[in-house]
Parts: sequence; C-alpha cells; structure tokens
Amino acid sequence: MKNLIVRFWCDESGEDLIEYGLLAAFVAAVATAIIIADPLGVKGALTGAFQKAVTALTTS
Repeated sequence: MKNLIVRFWCDESGEDLIEYGLLAAFVAAVATAIIIADPLGVKGALTGAFQKAVTALTTS
C-alpha cells in the first residue's frame, strides 16, 4: 500500500493537462474582464457601426 501511495505521489503524467487547463481558465477570465470593463470602447464602436449600417439600409 505504501508503494502505491509513493508511486501516486511521484507520478507527474497529468501535470501538463492541469497546467493547460489553468492557463485556459486564466485567459478566459482576463478576456471576460476586458469585455465587461470595455476599456477600449469596443462596445460603442460596434454599436455605432451597426447603427450606421442600419441607417444606410433603411434609407436606400
């Protein structure tokens, strides 16, 4: 039993998968925070662009 616990404790085969998962979670969290905070004004620019497109389509 002790040998099994020691092998389990020293096994590093799933380590990369956990690191990639943590990295993906971090990137998703940062992207979500940027989208919510909108420091570059992307939301306003997109709204304005779509409004111009709607206006152009309705007047033609």
